[in-house]
Amino acid sequence: MNWYKEHGDEWKEIIETVAAEEHRTTQMVEKDTIQSMFLFGLSKSGLPFVFKGGTSLSKAYELIDRFSEDIDLSMNRKPTESEKRRSKNTVLSIAKELGMTLLNPEEIQSRHSYNQYVFSYKSLFSASPLQMVVETSFYQAVYPVEMRPVYSYIGRFCEKRDITLPIQFDAAVVEMQVQSLERTFIDKVFAVCDYRLQDMQKRDSRHLYDIARLLPEIELSEELDALIDEVRKDRMRSKNNPSAQLGHNIPEMLKEIINSRFYEHDYNEITEKLLYEDVSYEEAISRGISVVAGLDIFEYKTVE
Repeated sequence: MNWYKEHGDEWKEIIETVAAEEHRTTQMVEKDTIQSMFLFGLSKSGLPFVFKGGTSLSKAYELIDRFSEDIDLSMNRKPTESEKRRSKNTVLSIAKELGMTLLNPEEIQSRHSYNQYVFSYKSLFSASPLQMVVETSFYQAVYPVEMRPVYSYIGRFCEKRDITLPIQFDAAVVEMQVQSLERTFIDKVFAVCDYRLQDMQKRDSRHLYDIARLLPEIELSEELDALIDEVRKDRMRSKNNPSAQLGHNIPEMLKEIINSRFYEHDYNEITEKLLYEDVSYEEAISRGISVVAGLDIFEYKTVE
């Protein structure tokens, strides 16, 4: 069984139409459709999944205009061992229903706080199978979260034009828990600092663009200040988040990232080619981390 079941011709025509109207590739609209089908299954699972990351900024907030292929998931509290097992079984069960094949089964463990599932699926627009990545991360509880409609390209297309599809598409709009913009902004600022400390550039410069798009949507307030400290305190507990440790000053780290142009090559060679709008490296820096570096909101103020 494939994700399109017996409606291959209909799905092909629908995706081609939406791709042409929205100026996207057919493979991107196809993947977005499958992602929505996957998220719809998660929303019915009964587990407290939270949709987060770059793809959530596109599908739930319509905030970024770049290609984002991964589905990033967490939970709004620390899961039990039973829930970790159920999450693995749920992810695999939904993928199986959609006709996807897990390519890295030896790397997936129920007890792991982080798993990256690499699935392949049969494409209507490629002779070879294509891939979709699902990441589950349970190192930290995700907060704040909110229930939001998670759209697909097809769902938005039909809603704007008041169109009814000729075939059933329950996943056109999915209601599920999504990480707040404030928390995503905070995580991405820490992420660019973490990757700098770990000397990781490849494909990580996308966060610079996301921060630049997020910052105008964030209210700089005492509440945000307190949330940053709370998140940093949580991140301190994980060795995967080195920049959260007390020895690091985030504004100074951001200034060093800017002055060293650490992410410039990756941004110009990778990120800029994923964008559907013209945002240069210099513009992403000036509208994003350059502003953050001049603020004191990431100065850790909690006194132990």
